[in-house]
Amino acid sequence: MAEPDGGGGANGSLRRFVLEHHPVRGFCTRLDGPWRELLRLRGYPAPLQALLGEAMTASVLLAATLKFQGTLSLQLEGQGLLRLLLAQCTHDFRVRAVAELRAGAELPPAPVAADPAVAAVADAVAGSAAFAELVGSGRLAVTIEAEERAARYQGIVALEGGSLAACLENYFATSEQLPTRIALSASASHAAGLLIQKMPGAAAQGEALAARSQQIWEELQGQLALLPLPLLRTAAVEPLLQQLCGRHDVRLFKPTPVRFACRCSRERVAGLLRSLGAEELRSILAEQGAVTVTCEFCSRPYRFDAIDVERVLSSGTLPPSSESMN
Repeated sequence: MAEPDGGGGANGSLRRFVLEHHPVRGFCTRLDGPWRELLRLRGYPAPLQALLGEAMTASVLLAATLKFQGTLSLQLEGQGLLRLLLAQCTHDFRVRAVAELRAGAELPPAPVAADPAVAAVADAVAGSAAFAELVGSGRLAVTIEAEERAARYQGIVALEGGSLAACLENYFATSEQLPTRIALSASASHAAGLLIQKMPGAAAQGEALAARSQQIWEELQGQLALLPLPLLRTAAVEPLLQQLCGRHDVRLFKPTPVRFACRCSRERVAGLLRSLGAEELRSILAEQGAVTVTCEFCSRPYRFDAIDVERVLSSGTLPPSSESMN
């Protein structure tokens, strides 16, 4: 079933798989390491935490479906309690994510159930309710910034459906026109996702084989819908795919490492400060004695004193990054 495991990386991993002799492919990812690192740097209330973990996982799955050099961004903008959610994944699978509630927004506590079966149902019901409350009406945007062509592509769909996975399936149906099914799940310590796609080419097989491929695709959709989300977070890939694909022959490829990596830097922050203008920066200096900017993704603060600010404004040499606060 699988090629030899070359190591999934200490942080997280992505596995690609295909059904032999049928135009179906998929990706399975586990982001426990990157997800825990993100939560270590910045905490979130439970319902928002779960949605953010799903979005971070989804960004990896979407990036895996593409061949590009650059960054894929998944952004939710709604009229609910959520002000903004942004998850990003590069072509070499460096991920980061951030979310913000609207001022004064309060989320209900997550339900607690002792029985695992009851907990699974409670999670699903609570997840759908939390998603609706968090996002309300709004839109989901997938943006691809390709470095090699300096190109930018963006697909936008309405936030329709009871989950982020449902919204993304709608995105693939309208923007990519590829039949796609997605399962996403995140807890305080695990984040995982699975994506399957029916690829073009079934018609070229002939009528009988095309009908068989459609039957298999429908079987996989049904099995994915029945897949317990806790199992998605904790099971090894091989038994997970065995449960999904059953008797069908699956080829599972070697894992690709996925890691958390924020791309903030002192130089990037300096460019942001320069755009504010001399009057604004000197006003902040006069009031606070220094200008401090904290990265929204990793919570790392960058401090610029009066000398630093003048260097920024003159576009001169920046002070070394070791001067930033750790």
